[in-house]
Amino acid sequence: MALDTDAAELVTDAPYVAHVATTTADEPRVSPVWYAYDPERGVLEFLGKGQKVADLRENPKVALSVRNPEEQWHVSIRGTATVIGDVAEINDATRRIFPEYLDGDDPEEWGVSGEKLTFDPDDVLVRVEVRTLTARDSR
Repeated sequence: MALDTDAAELVTDAPYVAHVATTTADEPRVSPVWYAYDPERGVLEFLGKGQKVADLRENPKVALSVRNPEEQWHVSIRGTATVIGDVAEINDATRRIFPEYLDGDDPEEWGVSGEKLTFDPDDVLVRVEVRTLTARDSR
């Protein structure tokens, strides 16, 4: 695993949006996602549904990028994704992801309630075992 500690600090510094690249035999796709990165475990997590998740089930190899245009850097991330449908794990991940992007730590403050703490009942957890994490100057 090639993890750049500077890159890890950059992607956890603020609530940036990651762009997830997936592919099938037909075509590639890119989707923006909110995420949480845990440098201790070398794991990046996000919630997803639809074609993005179907792509990852078919081909779990994934690439992500996080960019800060003001400071002119970007981080490239590559790894292998696992799709997880367990509600308890989804809720645990939601509690790690959402506070970075929304006010407060309480799901009711985020406007979610019920058994699954997501905005869409079809959301699943995608956990990426990060293989490489590299920062680059965008200038």
